[in-house]
Amino acid sequence: MRNLILEELSDALDDRSGQFRYFFVVPAGRVEPYAADDPLALEASARRDALAIHPLSHADAHQLVVDFISTLSDGALAEKLRGAVAGAAPSGRFLQVLRAYPRARRSWLSYRARRLEAIALEWLREHGVDIGSLGLDRPARAQEDATGLRFDPSLDERLEHVRARALAFAASPFAASARAECRHAMRIDEIYHSNAVRGNRLTREQTEELVVRGTTVGALTLREHLEAVNLNRALDRAEQLALADAPLTEHGIRELHACLFASIDDENAGLYRRIDTRLVGRDYLPPESVLVPALLREFTEWLEETGADPVARATAAQAKILSISPFLDGNGRVGRLLSNLILCAADYPQAIVRLEDSARYYDGLRQSDGGDMSILLGLMIDRVEASLVQLEAALTPR
Repeated sequence: MRNLILEELSDALDDRSGQFRYFFVVPAGRVEPYAADDPLALEASARRDALAIHPLSHADAHQLVVDFISTLSDGALAEKLRGAVAGAAPSGRFLQVLRAYPRARRSWLSYRARRLEAIALEWLREHGVDIGSLGLDRPARAQEDATGLRFDPSLDERLEHVRARALAFAASPFAASARAECRHAMRIDEIYHSNAVRGNRLTREQTEELVVRGTTVGALTLREHLEAVNLNRALDRAEQLALADAPLTEHGIRELHACLFASIDDENAGLYRRIDTRLVGRDYLPPESVLVPALLREFTEWLEETGADPVARATAAQAKILSISPFLDGNGRVGRLLSNLILCAADYPQAIVRLEDSARYYDGLRQSDGGDMSILLGLMIDRVEASLVQLEAALTPR
């Protein structure tokens, strides 16, 4: 289960490059890295509230690999891996062999993350850090394990309630006609609010006029018009992907981004970012651009294999995409598209994050940076329930 503190500490314990020195600052509950030759590292080492983090030895790191190999049921693969780690440059040879075995590679990444986090947790205990104050003292629940993110236990009951309600609606003989009746209004709402959350000035009425009749608004920019038209096309494509009898792929995600940025930024439309970036209004620093393709592959693999509740899965998917931030722009809109694609595939109504939800939405994203999606999940449940109210009203005979 993702926890930013354990992730940072795991990374520090696993860095044997010698290029950085790491310290765990107890009052802040976070890891601070310094370049090895940075004078500030000496200051940090003298602080009483900063604990120096020494990396795992090469022998301990090697033992992780050996222990993983012993868990494999494929004897032939295990033998290949034992041969790889017995020779020169064992780490590189081990990973080279694993590249030909995607499932085994995923198992290794998961196993390694779990072991490093267990080591990090033990490190905190050994150094007298109060893990309860860091939210690390309670066991993960099934849905938390399935999503890889924590959330408040009180939301479990709400997820079950929404599930029962969505199933009851889907079972109605009038569900299809209710969806058809509400489709246009919900589509316009989704386009308007998703763009407005990011500053587009089109009103809902202007959005509808533009999408339905192509009517433009003179005082607004061409980009603002294109954002509405493009999102409508992207929603069409997302619906097709949701109904397809195939898992979502990297190509599908890039295709959605390409729809969003057609004629707006053709140079970057559908392409992963090639530079490192920061997220506006958030302290979280996304991973380096060179890691994005591998992280997106891991994301689609998780999406295919997770057994999480649909709303929890849709929320976690949005948080994970924003965490990776694979594109130079538009990651929020891609995340919201994916959330509703996942809900649609599970026969749930969409969760439309509204303009008035902006503060709560961004608070939820900031919280999820640290591995807790409680605020974001609560918002998504509220919005799915609001869509259900709208659809259920359409079932009522008139």
